[in-house]
Amino acid sequence: MHLEKIPRRLFAFVSLISIGTRAALVAPNALTLRLTANVTHEIPATLYGYMWEDINHSGDGGLYAELLQNRAFQAMIPGTLSALNAWQPFNGARIAVTSKTKGVSSALPNSLEVQIPKVVSGPIGFENTGFWGIKVQQGWVYEGSLYAKSDTFNGAITVSLKSTQGTIFSSTTLKGVTKDWKKFTFQFSPTVSAPNDKNVFNVVVDGKAAAGKTIFFGMFSLFPPTFKGRENGMRIDLAEALASTQPSIWRFPGGNNLEGMSFDTRWKWNETIGPIETRPGRVGDWGYSNTDGLGLLEYLNWAEDLNAEPILGVWDGISIANYSDLSTWPIVPEQDLQPYIDDVLNEIEFVIGDSKTTKFGKLRASLGREEPYALRLIEIGNEDQFQPASYSGYRWKAFVDAIGAKYPQMEFIATSLPSTALTPAYKKIDFHMYNSPAWFTTNAFMFDNYPRNGTQFFVGEYAVTSTNDLNNLGDIPSGRLAYPSLQGAAAEAAFMTGMERNSDVVFASAYAPSFQHIRNFQWTPDIITYDASSLVKSTSYYVQQMFSVNRGTHVLATSPTSTSDTAPLFWVASLNNETNVVFLKVSNAGTADLTANIFLDFPITGFMTTISISSPALSPISGNFNISNTLDAPEQIIPISGSQAIPLPDRFNYTFPAMSVTVLTLQSPDLTAD
Repeated sequence: MHLEKIPRRLFAFVSLISIGTRAALVAPNALTLRLTANVTHEIPATLYGYMWEDINHSGDGGLYAELLQNRAFQAMIPGTLSALNAWQPFNGARIAVTSKTKGVSSALPNSLEVQIPKVVSGPIGFENTGFWGIKVQQGWVYEGSLYAKSDTFNGAITVSLKSTQGTIFSSTTLKGVTKDWKKFTFQFSPTVSAPNDKNVFNVVVDGKAAAGKTIFFGMFSLFPPTFKGRENGMRIDLAEALASTQPSIWRFPGGNNLEGMSFDTRWKWNETIGPIETRPGRVGDWGYSNTDGLGLLEYLNWAEDLNAEPILGVWDGISIANYSDLSTWPIVPEQDLQPYIDDVLNEIEFVIGDSKTTKFGKLRASLGREEPYALRLIEIGNEDQFQPASYSGYRWKAFVDAIGAKYPQMEFIATSLPSTALTPAYKKIDFHMYNSPAWFTTNAFMFDNYPRNGTQFFVGEYAVTSTNDLNNLGDIPSGRLAYPSLQGAAAEAAFMTGMERNSDVVFASAYAPSFQHIRNFQWTPDIITYDASSLVKSTSYYVQQMFSVNRGTHVLATSPTSTSDTAPLFWVASLNNETNVVFLKVSNAGTADLTANIFLDFPITGFMTTISISSPALSPISGNFNISNTLDAPEQIIPISGSQAIPLPDRFNYTFPAMSVTVLTLQSPDLTAD
C-alpha cells in the first residue's frame, strides 16, 4: 500500500492536539469551528478560470496542436539563419527562406527554396524538428499538407514521420508538382509508437531525378488527432488537463501579447480568422513569432468546449516598450483613436452579430459559424496602470462609450489601479498579483472589508512566483520558482478561500500563466509544463482543480470566520444548492499538523469524502514544503481522496496536515439556500 493513500484518521471529539512527537502547534492554539446553515451570498458561476496569452510557447507548440514549428516562415526575415528555425537540410540539399518568388498567398510572402546539387544520389531534401520533437503514436491518424511548385522538377515527393536515427514510422508519396503553387494533402498512420519524441517530419525527392533543380515549398501543416476532433484544434492531453479543472471563464488573447511592441504588431483579430493560408502571423511579444493559427474563432470554440464564459480583451491604444522607462510606450493620441475603436466594434459584431443582417456576422457565417457566440464581458486593454493618464484621460471613456452605445448589454472591465478615477466609473476591475507565499497568506482577507457598493474584482492574473518577499519576479537563484511548489500552492489556496468567501465582490479569478514548454519559455512558474510528448500537472494545478470542481452555489457562514487570528488555517464553507452538498475548503499554510473540532448546524448523511494535497507522512519527501512536480518527477505531490464515517450526528474532528490543501465534502439532504 502506498503510504500517501492511508486515510487520515477521524479522532473522537477532543481538544486540538498535535500528532505524536511533531513540533508544537503555532497559532491558533485551538480551533473550534461551527458550520452554520446561514447563507451569506450566492457564488458567481464565473469564479474560477484562466487567463490566456501565447507565452512560453503555450499556443504555438502548446495548446495549438500543430506539430511543425515555423510552418510558413511568418514574421521572418528571408535569407537569414533564424528564418530556418526548426528546419534543417537532409543529405546535402541547400535550403533557404526567400521572398523572391511569389508566396502561397499575399499573407504569406516567404517560401522555402530547396536547391538540389548537380551531383547527388539517393533521397535528398529537408526536415522539420517540430517543437523540439514530435510525438509519434500508434493508432493516431495525422493530417498533413504542404504547398510546392517548381519550374524544373515534376517528380515525386516523399514525406515521412521518422526518428532522428532513421526509423520510418509512416510515409507517403506526393505527385503532380507544377510551376504553380499546388496544395498536397496526406495522412500518416503509424503502426508502432516511437519510443521518444526525437522524431522529425522528413521531405525528400530522388536525388538522381532532381539533380540540379530547384523546388519551392510553403505553408506546411501536420496535425495529430485534436481535442473533440476540432479542425485546426487543440492538443488532446493539454486540452483535457485544462478541461478537467472545469474552468468557468477564459480571458483571452492577453496579456502583453494583446498589446504588441508597436501599433502594427498588436494582436489583430481580423488577421487570425479564415484559412491558415490567409493568416500572416505576427511578431509576438514574448520573443517568438505567432502563427495565429490559434485565432479568434478557435478561442471562442475552445471556450465553448470548456463550457467557460469568454472574457474578451480588446486593444485600447497602447503598446508596450521599456518597463523601466514608461515614457517610451507608444500611445495613440485621442484624435487618432477612432479607427481602433471601430476595429473593436467590428470584432464584437463578428462575435455576436446576426449572420443574416450584419457585415461581420455574415463573415463569421461564411467561415462556418452562423450562430452568434455568447459574449458579455469586455476587458478594455491590459495592465493600464502603466499608462494611467491617457487611460483615465480619454482611452477608457472612448472605448466604453462607443461599445456601450452599440452594445448596451456589454459589461466592461477596467485594467487600471482601483484607486484611479475613471469616467464613466468602472463597475468591474482587473487586479493582478505575482508575489511570495507570505503576501498571499497575509492578503487572504483583503476583500473582507471591501465596500459593497456594486463594484467587483476580477483577479485576472495571480500566482506565487517566488520565496523572496523583496523580489517576486527575480531569477531562480534569488528565489524565483521554476515550478509551482507545495508551499506556494497552499498560499494560493489560502488567498482563494478569501476570494470565494468574498465572491459577492470577487466575481472571477484567473491563475496565470497557464502553460510552459520546457524547451523555450519566458516565465516561471506555470500551472502545466510539457514537452513534445508529455506534461506535468503542478501543485497549483491541483489546487485550481480542487477549488473549481468542488464548487458551491452559496457561501455558508462559519463561526468563527477565517481571519488573520486563525492563521495558518484558512477556510471557506459553501453549499451547492443543486446537489445539497456542503464543501469545506481549508488551507493549512503552516508547518505543523492542526486538528480542528468541527460542529454542524445541519444534519448530514453520516460520512464525508475528502481530497487533499500535502507532503505525505512517512515518505521520503515528508516535511519538504518547497517540493514541486516536474517533468522528471511528475507525481511527487498528487491529490489523495478518501471517504470516512462520522459517528456523531453534529460534530467531527479532522487533522489538516502541515502545508496542505483539503476539501471536505458532506451531504446534507435537507439543507437548502432559501
